[in-house]
Amino acid sequence: MKKYDVVVIGASAAGLTAGITAKRHYPGKSVLVIRKEQLVSIPCGIPYVFGVVGTPDKNLMPVDDLLPKNGIDTLVGNVERIDRDQRTVAISSGEQIEYQRLIIAAGSDAIVPPIQGVDKKNIYVVKKDVPYLQEVVASVEKANNICIVGCGFIGVEIAEECKRRRPDVNVHIVEMMRHCLQLVYDEDFCVKAEEALRDQG
Repeated sequence: MKKYDVVVIGASAAGLTAGITAKRHYPGKSVLVIRKEQLVSIPCGIPYVFGVVGTPDKNLMPVDDLLPKNGIDTLVGNVERIDRDQRTVAISSGEQIEYQRLIIAAGSDAIVPPIQGVDKKNIYVVKKDVPYLQEVVASVEKANNICIVGCGFIGVEIAEECKRRRPDVNVHIVEMMRHCLQLVYDEDFCVKAEEALRDQG
């Protein structure tokens, strides 16, 4: 069983930063970053793969460069179990890793409303998964109508990028709040944002 002083689960923005920060503050400590994806998306850049960035494979965290350069080991595998008493993590390959300190930086998943039919074809959830996002981008290329559920930052950014990529496509945003971006801005600003979105079609 391999042993590390610090094990980080997740290699996206938080996990990468946590691993590098741990190593810089404690250079004598061993650090391992475990990720389940071979290719790790830059979270903030995901909406832009639908437009200005072009493809999900151009929106990648430089994990395999940054971690080794900072003296950090990396492992691709899915963590299936954490044993806090034994201070071990079990990987899907069967491998077990022992740790002194554990940082869980696994990110978040999109909230999918309990709407009938969400499992049907051509309905997608925004995920930090490069092959999956390539499928979504390919679907957007063929679409005549796009409906985005959720008008927070990500929904607005994806809407703008889809329209940038395909000016001819019909884009609609559905939001359960009274206004778009209402969780982060006051009503006056939300109304202005909605006007700007309408002006872009």
